[in-house]
Amino acid sequence: MADYRLGCRLDADVWADFNRRLIFERPELRELAAPFPPQALMRNVSGVDLDFDFAKQGALFWQVLSGLLRKPLAEYRPILDFGCGCGRLARMFKGHPGPIHGCDIDAKHVAWMQANLDFVDTMQTQPDVPLPYANAYFDLAIGVSVMTHLDESAQDHALRELHRVTRPDGTVVMTIHGERAVSRALWDDRLFGILDIGRDEFRAAVNAFAAGRHAFVSQRGHLASEEFRYGITFLPETYVRGHWGKLFQIEHIAAGALQDFQDVVVMTPRPVDTRLSPA
Repeated sequence: MADYRLGCRLDADVWADFNRRLIFERPELRELAAPFPPQALMRNVSGVDLDFDFAKQGALFWQVLSGLLRKPLAEYRPILDFGCGCGRLARMFKGHPGPIHGCDIDAKHVAWMQANLDFVDTMQTQPDVPLPYANAYFDLAIGVSVMTHLDESAQDHALRELHRVTRPDGTVVMTIHGERAVSRALWDDRLFGILDIGRDEFRAAVNAFAAGRHAFVSQRGHLASEEFRYGITFLPETYVRGHWGKLFQIEHIAAGALQDFQDVVVMTPRPVDTRLSPA
């Protein structure tokens, strides 16, 4: 029988199953898992408000990432959960032997993380402001459902900062809305409703996507403000390889790997000037 006190040092599938299933079937094991945030915070970052569904998403992310990386997640250190929200993925790092950092622009999420996930060093960051980390510090940086909401200027800033804070031999993993997301949004009305964008704006984004451009649709999300444009972003593979490729060597793009919707981009920093110019 697995020693669940080892947390994320366990086999990835075993740890995912523990978080997704066992803690709900055997409540006495729940104290060995990380706590869950309040419903309102879960809904902000995931669209779900039940512990079971939130856990299921985090466990899935853990398994997908584990299958794409060159070594187990527990062997990377330090790690950055970029745009950590209220811990959908960060919860899964319980038991990690190395430093885990999280950052997010939402003060409510950061406050909950700081008070409840003591194994994550969580900080609030601001849009278009340098990240509060040293150059070449992280072995691995992960961003789930972050680049999927940024306009081109904010995205370029984030990419420059991720390039700066990641080691030359480190890895950066970001999720995007690519061809699979566009295709599903065109025929799946339920999924399109979740995106919460207008039909006309979506059609314009599809045209920009087809032309190989960064396609952004403004949205009245919980993070939207006069200072920060929040929305839904679609990125064609040619754009990622051409534009992101100025800063990063694109190792792999796993189409639809996350919930048959988001693509997962695995990349390593290039030894280049970090001034990112338009593609």
